[in-house]
Amino acid sequence: MSTLDARLVRDTLDVPAIAEVTAAAHEALAPVLARARLRPGARVAVTAGSRGIERIDGILRGACDAVRDAGGVPFLVAAMGSHGGGTGDGQRAMLAHLGVSERSAGAPIESAMDVVEVGTTDAHGVAVACDARAAGADAIVVVGRVKPHTDFTGDIESGLLKMTAIGLGKAIGAARYHAAFARWGYEPIIREIAALMFARLPIIAGLAIVEDNRGGTHALEAFPTDQIVAGEERLLRRARELMPKLPFAELDLLIVDRMGKNFSGCGMDTNVTGRAVDGRTQKVPQPVIDQLYVRELSAESDGNATGIGLADFCTRRLADAIDWDATYLNALTAAHPAGARLPVVCDNDRDAIRHALNAAGVQDMAHARVARVRDTLHIETFAASQAALAEMQNDGRYEIGDPTDALAVSEDGALAEFGGVLA
Repeated sequence: MSTLDARLVRDTLDVPAIAEVTAAAHEALAPVLARARLRPGARVAVTAGSRGIERIDGILRGACDAVRDAGGVPFLVAAMGSHGGGTGDGQRAMLAHLGVSERSAGAPIESAMDVVEVGTTDAHGVAVACDARAAGADAIVVVGRVKPHTDFTGDIESGLLKMTAIGLGKAIGAARYHAAFARWGYEPIIREIAALMFARLPIIAGLAIVEDNRGGTHALEAFPTDQIVAGEERLLRRARELMPKLPFAELDLLIVDRMGKNFSGCGMDTNVTGRAVDGRTQKVPQPVIDQLYVRELSAESDGNATGIGLADFCTRRLADAIDWDATYLNALTAAHPAGARLPVVCDNDRDAIRHALNAAGVQDMAHARVARVRDTLHIETFAASQAALAEMQNDGRYEIGDPTDALAVSEDGALAEFGGVLA
């Protein structure tokens, strides 16, 4: 195959990022905790999830510092549904991969899978469970990132309510809730589960994180329990405005260098790739990706390749890195078996690109509309072929830069190095 001429494209949207996240988290949470009037020595559970949030170690440190300054004794509780292989040790290891440790937080980490029953929702009769360590604490502070969800669109999507329901629900709760989602939809079930937990558990505050289009921390806001829903709805609108995206209506091929749970719950964000979690329909109208090729599984995923089924081609090294037990557990808990399907496995980049373009019906390489990204969380700079650039939808946000060899294939069949990711 011949080499594709390509250029770098840069997202020029520039919004302020918070430089000192530990201090900002402390400052946001302190007044909410002051109003909660913790008793001296109260044990306070602070949720720690599985997402690769920028500087999450510092944000959690700020939250724990605020709890201490309010007179409480903080501890982190692993709140990530069935992730980490559905074991306490696996979830602790996932936190370590994300840079979160007892030392970084200045607080102990408690991670196990047993739950207590909270009650049953009135509207749909869903049995609600909560992590036993959090439920036994004197107070709970929910920390989570607010952003568009990969599975559904609504007034609340991924954020504090989801962390409350699924994160604290552990594997048992996550399985129950996803079954309910399949019957009645995501948003109504998440809302009613979180509402029951707010009413019956000592949840006193939520600390919401919003990231910018470059993965930086754009906002840190804290809410008392009765303001979490309205606060999350407002912040989701802002997060949607900042969401990174690919400015194309259609592509013949999207190359994703790395996928993983630290980038998205389904490995590759459906709001970026356009592909829904069923592997057959669109999550968002654009872009329409004819073929998708993914090259690596992040180390932070610990072998969990949920979302691999949304790709058409992958490398053999990615396939060999998959822990199928962890992947199946996550995909089946989420009631999305399509996410665990293995795509066509290729020995090198040259073969994958050749097969993908053939499947896309591309007869002339010069007309191949191809883009390459590091991952779906970091697309502030990406590479695109000349044919793709000719159809790029540019509202002034994107700047076409220098030529790049990011779509060049060496004699041994490997793509050139690009964006700090080794081929």
